[in-house]
Amino acid sequence: MLHSRISSRAAFTVLELVMVIGVLSILLAVVLPTIKTVRTSALKTRAKAEATALAQAAIRYKNEYGFWPGQLEAGNTEDAVKLRDRFVTTASAPWIPAIISRYGNTGFSVTTSGTDPVYIDENWSYRAFCRVGEKSGETFKSNPLNPKGLHFLDLTNEGDPDRAGYPDPWGNEYILIMGLNPKSSFTYTVTAESGGTPSHSVTVDNTIAFAFSYGPEGRSGTNHIYSAGVER
Repeated sequence: MLHSRISSRAAFTVLELVMVIGVLSILLAVVLPTIKTVRTSALKTRAKAEATALAQAAIRYKNEYGFWPGQLEAGNTEDAVKLRDRFVTTASAPWIPAIISRYGNTGFSVTTSGTDPVYIDENWSYRAFCRVGEKSGETFKSNPLNPKGLHFLDLTNEGDPDRAGYPDPWGNEYILIMGLNPKSSFTYTVTAESGGTPSHSVTVDNTIAFAFSYGPEGRSGTNHIYSAGVER
């Protein structure tokens, strides 16, 4: 009889369990949104830092090699490079107002007046950053696009130039815009993936390159995350 009384006092009643579960549910309902907000804020901060690093890497590459990453391709002989055809200017198109690397974001377009920008839909810019080139047997050749073997970014799949990239915290590639005239304004308009009504415009002043992420909402949102120095 004594053992039975002790056991009944030590155990939780059904009512007590329901109350505990209810309190925990309330606490979770309060805490989880806060945790999600803090995590999203941290990812946005990371995205801004990465976009800034990407823009700075492009500028550094230009300073080192004289061309923007993505403008050059491997030539016919080892270590030789040449200007890609789409960047060769002619008398009818002597000036390129901007170079836009939109790898993984081909729905992005820019509305400008006058000469249209040149788009890079492939991962050419990231290939230029790679410290290794094409694979030959079991080893990789040096990258003629980065002959000094400089470290520009912590790329994904850098050991495989065909798949090298630099995705944002949500798995989408950044958009990199290069070759701007820092003395003039550059206005671009983001359009929907299938065309349609532009979502918003942004003017950029006094920079020759910048990058941005679509942010946690992807292409459906307008709260894009920009590299340092870009004002909205």
